[in-house]
Amino acid sequence: MEAGQQVAARIGFLRRQLMDREPGSLRGAYLAVPTHERPVLQGTTAPALTKLWQQRPSGLITPATSTTQPIDLIQVYLTFKEIFGFPADPAYPVKQLRALPLGIVLQFCAELLNALSRPGASRPDVDRAFATQWLKEPIRTRVLNQLRDPRRALVVPQALMLLARAAVDHSPDSLPDGAKPGDLIGALLTLSDVIGLSSEGGPTVIVDQPGDLGREMIANQYFNNNTSIPHTLARYVRRWRELPQQLAGSDGMVDLPAVYEQCTGVTLDDLTVVAGALWAAACNGNVLTSAAELEALLPAGRAAKALSLISADLDTLRRAVQSERAQRHTEWTFDAFQQRPVVRLGDEFLLVMDQRYLIDRAFGWLPIQDVRFPPDSHPRPANHEKLAGRAVRTLRRFSEFYVSEVLHSITGQGATRRVYDDAELKDAFQGKKQKIADAAVDYGDTWVVVEVTTSQLQRDAATAVPGNAQVKDIDKLLEEVHQIDATIQALRRDESRLTGVTSSIRRRYLPLLLLTEGFPVNPVSMTVIRERANKMGLLQGQDVMPLEIIDVEELEQIEALQEQQGVSLLTIIQRKQSSNLERTSMRSFLSDTLTTPLSHPQRFEGQIRKALGPLEAALLKRDQHETSASETSQVCD
Repeated sequence: MEAGQQVAARIGFLRRQLMDREPGSLRGAYLAVPTHERPVLQGTTAPALTKLWQQRPSGLITPATSTTQPIDLIQVYLTFKEIFGFPADPAYPVKQLRALPLGIVLQFCAELLNALSRPGASRPDVDRAFATQWLKEPIRTRVLNQLRDPRRALVVPQALMLLARAAVDHSPDSLPDGAKPGDLIGALLTLSDVIGLSSEGGPTVIVDQPGDLGREMIANQYFNNNTSIPHTLARYVRRWRELPQQLAGSDGMVDLPAVYEQCTGVTLDDLTVVAGALWAAACNGNVLTSAAELEALLPAGRAAKALSLISADLDTLRRAVQSERAQRHTEWTFDAFQQRPVVRLGDEFLLVMDQRYLIDRAFGWLPIQDVRFPPDSHPRPANHEKLAGRAVRTLRRFSEFYVSEVLHSITGQGATRRVYDDAELKDAFQGKKQKIADAAVDYGDTWVVVEVTTSQLQRDAATAVPGNAQVKDIDKLLEEVHQIDATIQALRRDESRLTGVTSSIRRRYLPLLLLTEGFPVNPVSMTVIRERANKMGLLQGQDVMPLEIIDVEELEQIEALQEQQGVSLLTIIQRKQSSNLERTSMRSFLSDTLTTPLSHPQRFEGQIRKALGPLEAALLKRDQHETSASETSQVCD
């Protein structure tokens, strides 16, 4: 065949491949040029919308080029039927718990909860270890095969807490001699399966009301939010240690450590020693600690006094669980364990139920509750109510001051002014009814207007109690959004009153609500808060970007990212708002998009050691005492 015939044959082949399936009326004397980036449907010149399809972890089939969707962030737990091949009996857990000693059940739950919350823990590793240790063949192999899917999980933290709570209700302190123990593993896996079966149902379309499904999603995220322990400890140093020394007495603020000791009879140092020692042991896999070990760290009686604030014996735990049941508890209510994360087993051992609860209880916001509600064993100061109120306001002010520090750290200390704090905003936009946000950050063509709030989800909202609790909490946040909205309007009218310079740039405004104690940001909560803000006429105008909500830990993560890669707060939020994860948390967006793990901000250097300094000093003093006692004994011998 001649070269010309070969070319003609090749063109004919391509024409058949590209055009034989097209209607005659559409055929033309042209050829489509398919490329790797622009494939066409065989027999046509029509470009293919996508060349490949994939099944996502959620089970959806999507184009291979599609990015992560919010549903892909949801982990799916193995069902009881998937594990055993038959449906679960909802009555099974209570039957088994009545034949299991309470201490055994609590220790079992604590071992798994601490394995999941240990720094650097791998959930897949915990799941595989659980299946290997507790399941028999052929179920073990079936489960291990199912767990090869990285989005499937086995050990459910909520089920562990429900098992512990149910055991407090139904398990005896001990079993009669010769009694056959109940099925602990079966009880746990049954609870994992029946969670949510008592749901009331109701509308699932989310607008400005979360509905039953939305309430559950918000409570789920609130419960499973894993805060970083180094971040918590670093903030503790600033809020509870350093700022009280720097700012005590100014603007009515009080010395928090001094007030804590005055109201509780326990020093923050002693609380740090006790909680820090228990946490360190749990990190090393020892959820049980001898009470004598703690007593050796402090002078006589002081360890027991500090421990009394964060621990409960079995009888006290039972009373606490009964009390919370009387207060409309749900499948997310674990007040007794959050307030008393250490369980005293007799006089000898201390059990850390979950180190997350322990760290929050001793180093987060919760110590202020000891000031508000002191132990009955300690006499209250004569002016207690007033003093406690000042302490709460002081902690709120320190939290806001800390956020301002992080914002200044993120934006740098260059010659160009970037961050304007609330005092400067108030001076610039004075007026009887003028509301002002806490900060405004100038990014040239965009103002980031920031309102900081220490508001937290109230108990009913955090635990999905049916009703309007979550809407009420969201409406409280919208009161803060009013501050942002008013500041945006003031900047629109005349920003030169703040900056001293008239700008010809067409500005945009990014409203940023920053919660120091966290908030469950997800497609449900963000939809509700934005819809309700829109109905109130807030944040209107094409120059206003969507409201963004982040917590202080996420702001610290952005600070670290800015230090490492030079990317700004504004750029990160813009990237998030243009992604499919726009209505998820900033933490989820960062973990999905970053290729390298974040380290801590440079400010954290030395802070963690400073937070645990009293423990280090107590350990050193104990070791010196033991060495001295040993030397004395040798001399006597």
